[in-house]
Amino acid sequence: MTLFARNSLRLALAALAVAAVAIFAATVYTAPSPAASLNATLNSAEARHYPNLAGRKQLRASRSRASSADLLFNGTRLSDFVNQSAPGAVSEVGDPTGSGASVFRMTVKDDDVYPLTPTENPRAQLCSTEFIEAGEEFWWHARFYLPKDFPSYLPSWLTVMEGPYGRPWDGSPPVSIDVNGDNVRWQRNDTYDWDVPWSAPIPRGQWTDVLYHMRFGTEGFVEMWINGEQVTFFENDFHNPNDEAPTTRLEMATLDHSNAGGHGAVILQNYRKVNMFETVSLYHGATQVGTTRSSVGG
Repeated sequence: MTLFARNSLRLALAALAVAAVAIFAATVYTAPSPAASLNATLNSAEARHYPNLAGRKQLRASRSRASSADLLFNGTRLSDFVNQSAPGAVSEVGDPTGSGASVFRMTVKDDDVYPLTPTENPRAQLCSTEFIEAGEEFWWHARFYLPKDFPSYLPSWLTVMEGPYGRPWDGSPPVSIDVNGDNVRWQRNDTYDWDVPWSAPIPRGQWTDVLYHMRFGTEGFVEMWINGEQVTFFENDFHNPNDEAPTTRLEMATLDHSNAGGHGAVILQNYRKVNMFETVSLYHGATQVGTTRSSVGG
């Protein structure tokens, strides 16, 4: 073999070696996904509130498993939700009233706090995907059960359900159902000076059925039915600092500084102020969100 031929062979073998290394590198290296990049740049407040964004299953702007085009989210099993709770705090059990239905029991200890759960206050919560779009009208049907041994008086707040809520998770959402003192209340956030458009005595030992009709937006509205009866907001003056007139259709911002960073989610909770009780349990039934009342069984 001539010198020229040997040099040509060496060059060809070197080129093959370089190509092989490139192919191997492409096989074993995967560039970080946008989600991974997002996780790496989240600030600590967001990571504490929704720790799934720091390595757990992400809330995504997508429609959930549903049985019809009108049904946007159908939460009947734990696997339908993002579960942000301490290990074992939420379980699927039989209805405590004996109906035979499967429901979600949430038992929260006073030390179920960060890093087990999102914040320094104890909670268990089941979150839908972030799927409610700004400007969208929707119906949301949910049920909760406060057992007979639920506290008859709470020195501070315990949140049962809230939403739509989402990024940037800046404080409390526009609306939530809470238990405080000796009543259950539908409360708004600082946008409306923490007013309480509706309240009732704590309903221990019975299911409370909640049906919402909402528009998600800065010019939104809320209509609500409790146990099949439409609520007249501000029917009493429990806490009405802005002298709102009674109405069954409350025009309000359901999208504000707290949740204006993207799509909204609905959230079932047992979330309370720390240092009130050693352990508190409550139950949630299946929850549905749809574009029509009939789609959510309301």
